[in-house]
Amino acid sequence: MMAVGNQSSNQEIIADINITPLTDVMLVLLIIFMVTATFFVTEPAMKVELPPAVTSQPEVRQQGEITVIVNEKGQLFVNDQPTPPENLTQALMDAARTVSAEPKVVVIRGDAAAAYGQIIWIMDSARLVGLRNISLATKPPKPKGVNAG
Repeated sequence: MMAVGNQSSNQEIIADINITPLTDVMLVLLIIFMVTATFFVTEPAMKVELPPAVTSQPEVRQQGEITVIVNEKGQLFVNDQPTPPENLTQALMDAARTVSAEPKVVVIRGDAAAAYGQIIWIMDSARLVGLRNISLATKPPKPKGVNAG
């Protein structure tokens, strides 16, 4: 005959949860999100060929920034939203209300082929709304001896 013993009486139930694998996964996800978030911040939705300027500095987005994009066809985008020219002042007022950070800065990203008069008109519209800090986005010039395209 085989002796039947109660083997479970000597074993205890482990009630602890090992969170090490969970922590590892969360850290990996955090790193992935941090890396991909930088692509969204620096890459504008509308591609424009900015005019070159020798004094151009690297673009750094600020918290109080309102972006107005003018493409080569003269189409306007306020914070990446298509905006008809007749609604520009209203769109700037709405954008200024949604931005809580101070100072509020209007960054005009005008294509090199955009009309100069349109850029001045955008600046004037921003001033009418009370936005006095206006910046014109440019890019550094290509080094001499580098062929385009």
